[in-house]
Formats: sequence, structure tokens, C-alpha cells
Amino acid sequence: MSRHAFFLTSSLLLLSFSAAAQQSACAVPDIPVSVIKANGDPVEGLGATDFIAQLKKQSVSIQSANYDAGPRRILLVIDEAHELSADARKAEVEFASSIISSAQGTDSLALLTARGASQTVKFGADRSSLLQALSEKRDEQGRGKQLGVLDAVAEGITWFGQPQLGDSIVLIAMDLEGNHNTNYKNVARLLEEHHIRVFGVAVGHLQLTNQTAGAQGMGREGLGYVDPGMPLWGQIGDANFLPLTVNSGGYIVPEDTLSKMHEFKLTDIKKQQLQKTAFTMSGLIDKFYAVHISSTASAHPEAWTVSLAPAKLEGVPGAHVLYPHEISPCPSAGH
Repeated sequence: MSRHAFFLTSSLLLLSFSAAAQQSACAVPDIPVSVIKANGDPVEGLGATDFIAQLKKQSVSIQSANYDAGPRRILLVIDEAHELSADARKAEVEFASSIISSAQGTDSLALLTARGASQTVKFGADRSSLLQALSEKRDEQGRGKQLGVLDAVAEGITWFGQPQLGDSIVLIAMDLEGNHNTNYKNVARLLEEHHIRVFGVAVGHLQLTNQTAGAQGMGREGLGYVDPGMPLWGQIGDANFLPLTVNSGGYIVPEDTLSKMHEFKLTDIKKQQLQKTAFTMSGLIDKFYAVHISSTASAHPEAWTVSLAPAKLEGVPGAHVLYPHEISPCPSAGH
């Protein structure tokens, strides 16, 4: 073989390997999608033909939708803002403890606190370490000098490393204020890039107006849609908490412990409510449809929609679909 022919052959091989590597690196991962009834219970037994997806008003082919119950990684981020009462803090601990106890045995959990004395338990620790960390008393002198809520979420995202299907954060917070190193837009981008869903519990005032076509909040009557510009539980409060959860593929539970209408008390009935809500949330984190879609023409994050096919929706009226509202699909063949 001549030197020129060898060089040409080598160049073609390098280009071929490079194209294959780019295609592999750009592969569309399976997307976690939950279908739930108004009370939050999951809808099982669905297949690919039961879903409809659109991107830029064009249909997207759903190639498979398999109900998945694999091991998950769950990070608990807990706000320790000094404005929260003793009972509110106990409610946070009650909810977090219930998430830990109801998670699958194969799940790996971690813990990170915000706006208070720092407490960290990384993935791989046993559950007794997590429960002990939750029960420890905090040093009041450390309050106000630590990570803001979104700072803590951004740091916690780095703990996950390489993304795995079903990675989730349970964020229990008064609001998303007091950050030093990041903001809502940056954290939302990080969640999309790392394919992490956020499930929230708002223990402060929550503004249920949103930037999505339909956003979900879990209230006393179960899960319901909130139309853009239509506050459901009042207009005063954090406006970013709801879209942060919903856009990532999760939802939020309003539990206003700061209401001036009535003093929050962690009664036995309230404990039971928190335990039930945590059990429902844990189930949605652990089990969902791993949806695989065809590649599309854009390599940048794009807004898309997923819904139930009309025929299937008739059988489960009032069902809602939870899914990450942005995806980073790959260029399809020929683009």
C-alpha cells in the first residue's frame, strides 16, 4: 500500500471512529415518566402505544415504555432556615425519615442541609447514619453562614457523578432564597443536564403560578393542575419552587408551616399525613416508565410534551403525566 493510500485509509477510519463516538455520546437516554391518579397513586400496565409525545408540534416516536423499578439514588436536601419553628423542623425530619424508611432496600440515599449547621451524609452510607444525622441537634451559631438552598442542590448534584436512570432529589425547604454561588436558572440547567428529578416539600409560602403549560402540586385534595397565572393557594411566596420540581419531572407538596392563619403543630394526625405523602412520593421515585424515544433533529435542550393517548385517558380520567419538560435529543439520521 502506498503512503498516500495508507494516509487516506487511516483518515477515513479516524473520521468513522469519531462519528461513531459522537453518535454514542449523543445517545438519547431513557426518560423517567410517571402516570398518576389525582391522589398520587401510580397508573401501571401501560405500554409505548399508550403515550403521545410532541416536540416543536411534531410527533415524536415512542419506541418503548417499560415499567422500571431498578435501584435509585435519592438525595435529601433539607432547609434549616431560622424562621422555621421547632414543630416545622420536626415535620421536615418526619418527612425525610419516612422517605428513608419507605425507599427500596437497593436504593442509595444521601443527605445535605442548607442554611444551618452543615450536615452531610454521602451516597453509600447505611440508613442508620442518615437517621442519626436527621436526629442530631444543630448548633444555632452556624445558622445563616452556610449554603443557600439552591447552593446545596447544586453541590448535591455533583455527588451523583455519572447520571443513572431515576436519580432524584427530595428538596424540603421554606423557599429557594439566600444563595451565594448559583440561581434558579443555573440549577434548572444542571438538573436537565444530569437527568435528575426534583420532588419538593414547601414548608414555607409557595406561589403556585408557573411557567409551564400545566404544573402539578399535591394538596389536601390530591394532585391537581395549576394553569399559568392561576395561583391556587395564594400569591405570596416563592415563585421558583414549583417550576423547578415540575420541569424536572417531579412535583411539589405544599405544607405551609409559616401561615399566619393558624399555628403549625405537628400532631399525630399531621405525622400520619406526612408519612402517607412521603410513602406516595417514594413510590413514584422508585417506580416509573422508562420511556425511550426516537432521536430528533436538535442537539440542544428542547421543550416537549408527553400525554396519555385519548383512548387510554378515558380509562383513567384525571390522570396526570410527570416527565422532564426539557430533553437534549440527538440529531437524527440525515441531519
